[in-house]
Amino acid sequence: MKFVLKNVLRRKFRTLFSVLGVGLGISIMVALFTISDDLIGQVRDMMETQRGDVIVGEAAAEELESSVDVDWVEPVSKLPNVKHATPMIAAFLRTEGDFNDNPAILYYGIKQDNPINAAMEMVEGERIADSEPNGVVFGEIAWKIVNEKMDKAKRLSKGSRLSLMDLITSEGFASVFGKAPDWEKMTELQRMAWVYDKLARLGIHRDAMSEESDEEYQKRTGKDPKVWLRRADETNEEYRKRSRELDPAAFPNGVDPLGNIATRESKLNLYVRGVCRTGFALQDAAVYFHLDKAQVIKGMHKRTEKRRVKRDGRWTDEIEEKPAQCTMIVVTVNDSESVEQIHELCNAINRSETEFRDLRAQPSRDIVGRHKELQLIEKFGWVVSIIAALAGALGIMNVMMMAVLERTREIGLMLAVGWPKWRVLWLTILEGLVIAVLGGAVGVAFGYGETILARDYIGMVALTGGFNWLRAGQALALAFVIGFFASLYPAWRASRLTPIDALRQE
Repeated sequence: MKFVLKNVLRRKFRTLFSVLGVGLGISIMVALFTISDDLIGQVRDMMETQRGDVIVGEAAAEELESSVDVDWVEPVSKLPNVKHATPMIAAFLRTEGDFNDNPAILYYGIKQDNPINAAMEMVEGERIADSEPNGVVFGEIAWKIVNEKMDKAKRLSKGSRLSLMDLITSEGFASVFGKAPDWEKMTELQRMAWVYDKLARLGIHRDAMSEESDEEYQKRTGKDPKVWLRRADETNEEYRKRSRELDPAAFPNGVDPLGNIATRESKLNLYVRGVCRTGFALQDAAVYFHLDKAQVIKGMHKRTEKRRVKRDGRWTDEIEEKPAQCTMIVVTVNDSESVEQIHELCNAINRSETEFRDLRAQPSRDIVGRHKELQLIEKFGWVVSIIAALAGALGIMNVMMMAVLERTREIGLMLAVGWPKWRVLWLTILEGLVIAVLGGAVGVAFGYGETILARDYIGMVALTGGFNWLRAGQALALAFVIGFFASLYPAWRASRLTPIDALRQE
């Protein structure tokens, strides 16, 4: 082996460039597979640990586009072997620019009994609670991004009010949501109209931007809205005068405009409840609402809508009742380790021709496998890796051919003093293997560095940045194979030399 290493180091720069050539190809493989394994693994782990045992969604739609009436939760929960069922919303808020490393913000609508809520590790504050539906929980990555982009005066803290308008209009979010070119010249009313239009274009339902009705206000406060609600354009004196005229007996001097005046609340009326860590970077970059509020944001809340339809040549208004909906129902069976119970539940829903015919149930752990796009990522990684590996193999073959040609007389001398041909062949192959394995080690190190670079500098914060031992081992094995096959022809060429012909070479 000492003789092999001496030969490898005889041409140091040539060996160095060969090692770097192999290392470049191997690093591409390591980086691609580490990134894809990390992201796919996180999705798979999330599905297996935080989506219960079975996901029930709309039969004719994918998970995130599914719409399921919340009324289905009760019938599903009564099926055999069902321990618990809870509605949930998982959706993306599309943006014009990148919020994290994607042009969208992942958000959830969950109830207190959701497995995600139970798995949260609270960095500060409290989890989602059914008793406090206005509370919002941020993943720690999302929390960091939001407070970095928010205007200094609007930065959030636990308990502070969360305003969608503040998010949209903060200077730091201009790259995420866009900004009106003539913003500075707009009146407050024009700015509000622009923000509402922007929110609607991003996919937020109009009800999420509206205020409560007079009836909702009076039910919440117990106060007459005609007296207590102050108009936006009223001065203090105008408000005091109007309230005195409306109810002179109760307010002979009018309602004090500087006192405890109730105002209409937004239908959302959100506040920061806490910051959590889930153990999955994808979910740590998400925002968590109570199901009731997420339904309003996505337009899945129970409501009455009026629509114009043409009947008998005339346009008329029709009233349509919209039920409360979710994107999926998360179901836990009595024995989560029982594959039989999970399959029986899925069959009970999927094979139903009457009650559950519009629903589809699937084991949580199988959902990732249904997405061919994720499998395509891995296949693409192999194709690119093999192409890069072939380039490294050609480099090693070239180096070993040069080495054989340069040392023809030396090889002839070895054969003349009694070296068997197999020993010459094996010596040449070993030299190629040493170069390849060194290149593999360099490639593994470079690949890991490229992954860290992607996470910390390119902005792929969804990556954990962990070292992938499996892919490192596969990369070294590939380097070994490259070195072996790339050295076969030069080694065969060297072993075929005869002593007399080799010694004649200059």
